[in-house]
Amino acid sequence: MTQMDEPVAGPEQRPPKRRRFRTPPTAIGALCFLWLVYGMNANTRQIFYYVLPPIVQEFKLSPEGAGVISTIVTVSVAVLAIPAGPWFDRGGHGWARKYRNAIVAAGYFLFSILTGIKGLTMTIWNVVVLQSIKNAFGGAGEAVEVTSMAEWYPVEKRGLALGIEHAAYPWGTGLGALATSAILAAFGPANWRYVFLIIPLAMIPIWIGWWWYSTAQRYRRFERDTEAAGLTKPLHSGAGEEQHRAEPGALRRSLANPNILVPALASMCGIMIYTGISFWLPQYIAFIGGLSFAQAAAYSAVFTITGGIGQIFWGIVSDYIGRKPSLVIAFVWLAIGLYLLRYSSVSIGVLIFVQLFAGLATNAIFPVLYAFGSDSAEPGAMGTANSILLFFLYIGGVSPLILGFLIAVGGGFKHAAGYYYGLYFMVAVALVSAIIIALFTRETVGRFKDRDRALVSRERTRVGAGMPQG
Repeated sequence: MTQMDEPVAGPEQRPPKRRRFRTPPTAIGALCFLWLVYGMNANTRQIFYYVLPPIVQEFKLSPEGAGVISTIVTVSVAVLAIPAGPWFDRGGHGWARKYRNAIVAAGYFLFSILTGIKGLTMTIWNVVVLQSIKNAFGGAGEAVEVTSMAEWYPVEKRGLALGIEHAAYPWGTGLGALATSAILAAFGPANWRYVFLIIPLAMIPIWIGWWWYSTAQRYRRFERDTEAAGLTKPLHSGAGEEQHRAEPGALRRSLANPNILVPALASMCGIMIYTGISFWLPQYIAFIGGLSFAQAAAYSAVFTITGGIGQIFWGIVSDYIGRKPSLVIAFVWLAIGLYLLRYSSVSIGVLIFVQLFAGLATNAIFPVLYAFGSDSAEPGAMGTANSILLFFLYIGGVSPLILGFLIAVGGGFKHAAGYYYGLYFMVAVALVSAIIIALFTRETVGRFKDRDRALVSRERTRVGAGMPQG
C-alpha cells in the first residue's frame, strides 16, 4: 500500500485532544465557596476592631487598657491551632475536611452571636472572654480552611488559589467594615453589639452551600480533571502515590523544618503588622484626624481594596518566580507603606492614597506564606504545617499591647508622637521578616528555585520531596 493509499483516520480513530494546564471547573467552584467560608471567619474576628472606638468610649479604656484587651483577643486565635492541626489531618482530607471544619465554624458563629447580647457583655472582661473563645475557634478554622483550599487546587497553581481565597481578608472584611459602618450609623455607636448579632448570620447560607458542594464524588472528579489537564493532584507524595495520613511524629518534624518554622515566624511578624494597623489606624484617624467613629470604621478599610489585589498578584507571581523573592519584595513594600501611614491624618485624599499603596502588601504575604508551608509539608501533614503557621501568626497579636504602650508613652490617644513610635516599630518588624525569609528558607517553586543561596540545606527543608519539578 502506498502512502496515498493509507486510510485516513476517522473521528472515532483520532486520539482525544488533551487540554493541558487548564484549571478544573471543580477546583474553581471550591475556590468560590471557600472564599466565602473564609471571609465569614475573618469577619467574625475583624469586626471587633471596627467597633473598638465605641468600646473604648463605653468602658472608658486607657490606651494601655485598649492594647491589653486587643492583644488578649488577638492572641487567643492561636490557642487551638497546634492541637487542631493533627486533629484535622486525622479527620480526613480533601472534601472530608468539611466535617471538622463545621465544628469549629459553629464555635466562632455561636460566640459571635453571644457577644451581641447586652446582658452578657455588661463589663469589658465579659466581652474579652466571649471574643477570645470565638477567636480560638476562628483560628483553628482558618488553618483547616486554608488547607482545604490547598487540597482542592492543582499544586502548580497553589499560590494563585491561596491568594484568591485569602483575598476574602481583606475584601470580605472590607464589606464587613461597610456593614459595620452602616449598623453604627443606623443604630448609633452605643449599639455596637448589633454588629455581632447581624453580620455573622451570613454564615448560614454559605455553609449550607459548601456542605452541598464538598462531596467525595465531586472531589474524585476534581482529581481526574487535574490529571487530564497535565497538572499535579495535591494529595500525593513524591513517589507518586497518594497518602492521606502522616507518619507518627509529623508535628515534631514539621517544627524542625526551616521551610515551615521560618515562614511561621514571618507570619507572626506579618500579623503583628496587620493587627497593629487594625488597632492603630481607627484610633489615629479618629483621635488625631478628627473623623467620627462611623467614618473611622469605614475609612480604616480602604486598604482592603488593594489588599485583595496584592494577594492575588503576589500569589500568581510566587508560582512563577518563587515564594522567597515574592515575600522579600512584599515585606519591603510593606515597610515603606507603613512609614507613609504617618501622613494619613493630613486629608481624606492622602488617607486613601497611602492605604491603597500599603494595601498592595498588607495581606499579600499571608497566602504566599501558607503556600510555602504547604509546599514543604510531608504527605498527610499539610494541616499540621498550616496550623503551625497559624499558631505563630496569631502570637503576633501582641502588637496592640506594644502599640498601646507606645501611644501612652507619646502622650495618649490625642497626641501624634506615640502613634509615630508605633509605626517605626512595625517598619522594623517588616524589614526583619524580609531578612530571615531570604537567609533561612529554601525556595520550593519557580524559575529561581535552583539558584537559591540560603544558609539552610535542601535536605532540612524537604524541597523536592513532594513538589512538581521545574
